[in-house]
Amino acid sequence: MAFIPLMVDLSQQHAVVVGGGQIANRRIESLLDSGANITVVSPEIIPEIYMLVEKGQIHWRAKTFQPEDLAGAFLIIAATSQPEVNQMVKQSAPPNALVNIASDASAGNVHFPAHFKQGRLSIAISSGGASPLLAVKIKEQLQTMFGGQYGDYLDFLYESRQRIKQSPLDEKSKNGLLKELLSDHYQDKEQQLQLENWLRRLTKEEF
Repeated sequence: MAFIPLMVDLSQQHAVVVGGGQIANRRIESLLDSGANITVVSPEIIPEIYMLVEKGQIHWRAKTFQPEDLAGAFLIIAATSQPEVNQMVKQSAPPNALVNIASDASAGNVHFPAHFKQGRLSIAISSGGASPLLAVKIKEQLQTMFGGQYGDYLDFLYESRQRIKQSPLDEKSKNGLLKELLSDHYQDKEQQLQLENWLRRLTKEEF
């Protein structure tokens, strides 16, 4: 099975997590900022998951899994310690649903890669199931390369790109300026401010 990397918008989509242990908790944590409507199906849940239920961040169905629990689900995660339950989840999934089997990524059609974010920057690493530990190791190495300053830098690039697109510059000049912004020169706050002021004047934007 060949997997390709995609960024998926889960806002307002129904996500069902079957299982209430540590693995389920890790999957839930990765979904919390997605805007998905998350429902956990499990007779029991660990305290970390229960805290999220108490805060109203997720919903909990305190019951054993039944196929009808997947009705309307866009994303389905089987994260139990029981292979037969995980298999039932897979078999019960709607035809067009995204399915992740936490214990065997190749059994579903979605992987959860090692992943981290710095503001708008999002980096995911997958070993294709060969070595999740290697993916985590590479993630940790990349986190040291792309630290917190990249969050602010991406905000600067986004705002600058919007202003450049609205400017009276010709297309060649616009593209040249967009490429110039990628130089280390513009990771300096003072240089960013100078360019922002120049672009505001160019677009006749009020300060």
